[in-house]
Amino acid sequence: MKTKLILFLLFFIGITNVSYSQDTVSSKDAKNFIGETKIVRGIVSSIFVSNKGTVLINFDEPYPNATFVAVIKTGNTGVDYGDVKKGSILTITGKIEEYKGKPEIILYDQSQILLVE
Repeated sequence: MKTKLILFLLFFIGITNVSYSQDTVSSKDAKNFIGETKIVRGIVSSIFVSNKGTVLINFDEPYPNATFVAVIKTGNTGVDYGDVKKGSILTITGKIEEYKGKPEIILYDQSQILLVE
């Protein structure tokens, strides 16, 4: 009985790890997953706040060459990017959309953003 339980747990952990790794993509590869919900991980290259208050967190290269952008729309107080700075490794979760030829995820909730380093 213990053997079956241990095998089941090992199987479950293995499936969970495979699922997580398949859902995680680099910011440079995000363009290949438009329309899909993924976990995107990359290095912040710059942060821009528009005159209207929209926050754009650019990955890998500064605007206009960013490979991926995380967007916090004006008036969205549910997301705080306070500790994020240039060089931070960031993980973003959400549906990858395309805007002007670039992949982006719009952030609606704090749970979508994770500062890794």
